[in-house]
Amino acid sequence: MHEHTHPSKITRYLAIALGITAAFFVIELVGGTLTKSLTLLTDAWHMLNHIFALVFALTAAWLALRPISVTRTYGYYRTEILAAFLNGILLWAVAGYIVYEAFQRILQPIAVESLNMLTIAVLGLIANVLTVATLSRSKDESLNIKGAFLHVVADVLGSIGAISAGIIMYFTGWYQADPLISMVIAALIFYSSGKLVRDSLNVLLEGVPSHIDVSELNRRILEVEDVKEVHDLHVWCITPTTMCCMSGHIVAEEGTDRKKLITTLITMLKEEFGIDHTTIQLEDEYYPKAASEH
Repeated sequence: MHEHTHPSKITRYLAIALGITAAFFVIELVGGTLTKSLTLLTDAWHMLNHIFALVFALTAAWLALRPISVTRTYGYYRTEILAAFLNGILLWAVAGYIVYEAFQRILQPIAVESLNMLTIAVLGLIANVLTVATLSRSKDESLNIKGAFLHVVADVLGSIGAISAGIIMYFTGWYQADPLISMVIAALIFYSSGKLVRDSLNVLLEGVPSHIDVSELNRRILEVEDVKEVHDLHVWCITPTTMCCMSGHIVAEEGTDRKKLITTLITMLKEEFGIDHTTIQLEDEYYPKAASEH
């Protein structure tokens, strides 16, 4: 089990990443304009997108620190999931924009100041690696941080692509390398953000967490002494790392010590499946069922 990072450290890491990204966005934007490099300009606008993503992630992380209230009984943890989902969608939009611009450059190649572009790209790679190193300490703490981390990883890929394009153009004068490598970067960005979108959407749709097999969960409950039947079983989470929840109706044997049975179930669910919020309705056989139960 990984060690959890303190929430205040997470917001600090995000703030540091935001500062580095914002500073180098300006450098790449100016450098891409002066050198006429699509790869640099693409990476610069990509960084601007990431600035918004990091601001969103930082705001969501701050909101998640707010305490539970009578109107928000689960707190504000879901703001992080929403941020992760929107960050993934933004990555797809960026990838589409890159492909569009690349096609324009392939049809009408533009001469690029390769050496200057290469210098800026190397500096960009250094800045992005520093940002990745900062966020990697807490990327597994939430989908929100993971989304921000994937944005920066995409920037690293952009810098590597820009360096590759600069080297090719400097030694060969083949300026179409610039848009072609931009399209490869776009494909990698689209692929890397796919899982983030799927995972965050699963949480927002109250899907079963990926680490839990409902069939196995059902089987283990039935193996517990004095359990006759399980129905209307639901499993979901507030975030993948916070508040894994389960509710279900359990038919118990007649004369069962109900307090002991519930204690056994709660312990088993926590230790074997990581479920820390349980709502269990114990029933005798032939209890009435609601129309929506399954």
